[in-house]
This record gives sequence, structure tokens and C-alpha cells, in this order.
Amino acid sequence: MAAQYLVLDIGGTFIKYALMDAEANSLEEGKVPSDTSGEQAVLSSLALVAERFADRDYAGVAISMPGRIDMEKGIAHTGGAFEWLKDYPAAERYGAVFGKPCTIANDGKCAAYAESWRGALADVDSGAVLVLGTGIGGGIVLNREVWMGCSGGAGELSVMPVDYDAYREGADPGRARRGMWTERISAKTLVDTYRERTGREDVDGIQLFDDYEASDPLAKEVIDEFAFQAALGIYGLQSVLDLPRYAIGGGISARPETTQVVRDTVEKLFSSHPATPFSMPEIVTCHFGNEANLIGALAFHLKAQG
Repeated sequence: MAAQYLVLDIGGTFIKYALMDAEANSLEEGKVPSDTSGEQAVLSSLALVAERFADRDYAGVAISMPGRIDMEKGIAHTGGAFEWLKDYPAAERYGAVFGKPCTIANDGKCAAYAESWRGALADVDSGAVLVLGTGIGGGIVLNREVWMGCSGGAGELSVMPVDYDAYREGADPGRARRGMWTERISAKTLVDTYRERTGREDVDGIQLFDDYEASDPLAKEVIDEFAFQAALGIYGLQSVLDLPRYAIGGGISARPETTQVVRDTVEKLFSSHPATPFSMPEIVTCHFGNEANLIGALAFHLKAQG
């Protein structure tokens, strides 16, 4: 029988799991509640998954998780919503629950690797993935390798400064976050902004884009500002990376208007500055949706196992 792998995506609300073959075909999948309160809470949740697959013969465990991750050593230096995680031997501790070889990787980098392996970046050597959710996830692919940086923190685009004054000495500490890119283009920011401007607390992303399609002027204003901020960030990244393609992901990417409005604004920005010394990238939608983290975790695992 062909090798199978147990793949998990550890999030703040759920731990998603899938039994996959080496081609990333899902044979069985599901989820269990996640508890961010401490190590034992996470291990207990993982034990539920291990018990479910106790009679299955799988070759290893591949895990996607938040935080700054040292994949080679299996260390989670930080853990995002899992605030207790610090320099934690996650691959060793989590692998012990299953009794199998275990790899861990940052969830955004998993999404980027999935798109590079078999998705929207599969036919280019380099590119970037922007997953728009509560923050900006994703990562940067250079010469078909996900760029990790010297400490595993490369591609953490959420915190890229877009308002330099917010970081000046003496500035309101809370202003620094408002000066980050995530506060301009994340899906959360987009919906929160529309709620604030309409005074409608029941508005969600679906309603925002429905209103945009219906030519609601306020929805258009919010979406156009989002696209402008996204295009400016991409323009800045291009000045350093000069990538051929950016793939937009996250729940709002299911609406074709998301990618289209960013693409149109990027094209307008570059045409307005014809002397720009770097190329205009292609803007596309990610191929994988909610499965990207799982698929990327498997790809990292297969690579690590040789």
C-alpha cells in the first residue's frame, strides 16, 4: 500500500486533520476543538486525533502551526495565539503523542509551499502568497524554496510598516500596530472598516462584496482603499524582490472581485510610474483554499524525509 501521512493544521479554534497520500489526496479529514491555554490542553487535543487513527498505518505526522518555527530543529520559538509557546520542542513533544516521525512548519509558509508545489505558483520559480484573514499570512518563494530568513521569520508581512510616524520615539505605543500593513488590508480590517462606516454591526465580508457588486458607493470606497493599500505594499515588496507573481488567498479571495480589484490597482500604479526600475508582477488568486496549510505541511514533511 502506498505511504500515507497524518497531516494537521493547528489553529486557535480548531485543529484540522487529514490522512493524505504522498500526492496530497485527502483520504479522510475532520477537526477537533483547539485550546490555546497551555501545553497539556494542546497535547490532549492531539491525543484525540491520535486515538482516531490508532489502527491506521501512516508513515509520519506533518504539522502546520502559527509562530516562528525552526523546522530543522523542530522548535517553535513563538506560537501566535498559543502565547505560552516559547522555544518549545514542538516536533518532539507532538510527535511523541503519535509515536511517529513529526515535522512542524509555520502555517503561512505552508500555504506558500502548497501554492509553489501544486498551486498558483507551480509554473514560476519565485513568487509570494498573501493570505488575507485576521492578519496577513503567507510567505515568499525564491527559486522554488520558501524563504525562511536567518531566524525563520521571513515573510511575516503582517507587521511590515506602512506608517513610519507610528514608530517614532514617543509615539503612542498602540499606534505602532495601526502602522502595520495588516491594519490596512487584512480581511478583518476590511470588514471592521465597513462596519464602522455604515454603523451596521451585522455586516460580514459577503455582505460587503455584495454591496460592492451592487455599486454601493460606501462599499466601493472601502474596497478601493483596500486595493490601493494592497497595491502600495506589493509595489514596495517588488522594489526588493522583483517577483513575477503574487497569489491572493484567504476567505475573501473566494470572491473574484478581491483579486481583480488588486490587479487593476497594481496595473494603474505601475502605469502611473513608467520609470519604475522593476517589473510589474502578475496578480492571481491562490489555487488552494482552506486546504493550503495541510498540503504545504505535507510537502515540507516529504522534503524533510527525503
